[in-house]
Amino acid sequence: MAKDCYEIILNHNCDLACRFCSQSDFSPGARTSAAEAVKRIYGARKAGYKRLGFSGGEALLRRDLPSLVAAARKVGFKAVRLQTNGMKLADAALARSLAKAGLSVCKFTFLGHKPAVHDALTGKAGAFAASLRGLDNMLALRLAVGVNLLITRSNYRSLPAALAFFMRRGVTGFVLIYPRYSGSMLRNYRRHGVPLPQAATFVQKALDLASASGLDGDIKALNMPPCALGRHGGKAVDLYKFNTAIYSPLGFSWDLDKNTAGSKEQGPPCPACSFRKKCRGLDKTYLRLFGWKGIGRAAQTKQAPPPKPLKGYLNAMESCFMEILKTENRVGTRRVLELAAAIPLCQDCRDGANVLSTGQALEKKGLVRRDFEKGGYIWRLA
Repeated sequence: MAKDCYEIILNHNCDLACRFCSQSDFSPGARTSAAEAVKRIYGARKAGYKRLGFSGGEALLRRDLPSLVAAARKVGFKAVRLQTNGMKLADAALARSLAKAGLSVCKFTFLGHKPAVHDALTGKAGAFAASLRGLDNMLALRLAVGVNLLITRSNYRSLPAALAFFMRRGVTGFVLIYPRYSGSMLRNYRRHGVPLPQAATFVQKALDLASASGLDGDIKALNMPPCALGRHGGKAVDLYKFNTAIYSPLGFSWDLDKNTAGSKEQGPPCPACSFRKKCRGLDKTYLRLFGWKGIGRAAQTKQAPPPKPLKGYLNAMESCFMEILKTENRVGTRRVLELAAAIPLCQDCRDGANVLSTGQALEKKGLVRRDFEKGGYIWRLA
C-alpha cells in the first residue's frame, strides 16, 4: 500500500468516560512501552511513512509524550500529530513542551460548542472549559490545530453554530465525524445515536458555511457516504485511501483501509450512484441498527442558497501568510516559502502558486498588498 501516516496508539486508558467511545471495551491497562513506541517510530520512518500520529485512549496521560514527539522529529518526520481530548493542554507548560519537542499538528475532539452538552457526553464536569483552554494554548503556539466534531443526537442540530464558534476562535481544520457503533456508542445508540438522514441537513449546512468562508480544502466528513452530503459529496473522507497503518498497545498493527472496507457494504441506492465505484457503502452495524431508510435521498433534496461567509475568517494558508508578514513585511514569494517552512500552522505552501493564490485571496480581503518589482511580486501588509 501507499504509505502516508503511521499512527501509534500509546494507551487505552483515558481521563474521560465518553458515552460515545468506540474503544471502551478495550482493557484500560493496555499500554505501548516507550521502547516499543521508539522502535515503531524508527521503523515507520525507515518504511517510508511521511507522517506520524499519536493517539489513545488519551495520549496526554503519557508523561513521556514530549520525548516521543522529539524522537519522531529526530528521525525525520516533519509532520507529527496528536489526537486528544485536550484537557491536559490547559496546562500551558505542557503545551509549550510539546511544541518545543516538535509537535506540528494537534487534533481536538469536541461535542459541539455547548459546555453542558460536551460535559454530559464526556462524563466530566468542566471538561469543555479545560479542553477549550488547551485549544487556545495550542493556537497561541501557532500549531496546525484541528477540531473533530463528533455527531450525536444531542448536538447534530447545532453543527453549523459549533463550526462557526471554533472558526471564530481561529481553528483552520475540521472533520465532522459520524460515530462508529461499537463500544459505548453501540450500547447507548438509542439515546445518543441519530440516523444519518436526520443529521444530513445540518451536516450540509455546516459544510456550506465552511465553503462560503474559504475553508473548502480543510474540512471533511468521516463515516458518512457522499449521498448524505448533498453538493459536498466529494468531502466524504471514506471515498479516498487513508494509506494509514495503526499500531495497537495490544501488540499488533492493521491497515486502516482494509479494516474500513471490511466493515461496510453497499445496498439498494448504490448501483445508481455516481460514486458507486469509490464509495464502499454504509457501516454494517449502522445498517443493523437503522437500515437503509432515507439513505440516498439527501443528494436529490433542494439545496439551500449558500450562507454568508464568516466575516474576518482566515484559513490555514491565509493565517500562515499573515504571520509571515507580521514578522517580516515586504517579502518576495521565495522568502514567503522559506519562512512558511518554520511555521507548523500551514503545511501546504509548497510552491509559488500556493503563495500567489493565498496572497490574492488576502488582497481581496484588504489585508495584503503586492508590488511588482524586478520580475516578481513583493508582498506587504495593507
